[in-house]
Amino acid sequence: MIRGASPAFEEGLLALIAEHADDLTIEVDRQWTVERAKDFVRIATPAARTLLHDVLHGGGYRAAADLRDMNRDLAGPAISLTKTLTKGVVDGLWPSGMPAPVTADYGREKPQNKKVEGYRMAADLIPVFTAAVEG
Repeated sequence: MIRGASPAFEEGLLALIAEHADDLTIEVDRQWTVERAKDFVRIATPAARTLLHDVLHGGGYRAAADLRDMNRDLAGPAISLTKTLTKGVVDGLWPSGMPAPVTADYGREKPQNKKVEGYRMAADLIPVFTAAVEG
């Protein structure tokens, strides 16, 4: 899908690509941009949006204990993030395989204990999602 293009333009471009397919390498951009982050925030489930805000307010990390103290539900945030990522792919907002902006941290002490210790955002995503939330 090419957003903003007429069907004739899209057909012509696809024909041009097919003509030069042997000479081309196509790479999928799976990087978070401010625009994609804005779309994520816009379509996020309430649980995913709340978790995102909590992690951003924690500077990129929120301990599960802190979230419990704030009466946050810890049962479904990871599922909510996955639903939002999937919806973005279906809606054509980003490609399949985008990394989750927030990931569960299970700690390293006892990996067999699958209890979430907290939620983390990569340092390079903090300014991207902060700009999306504030903008």
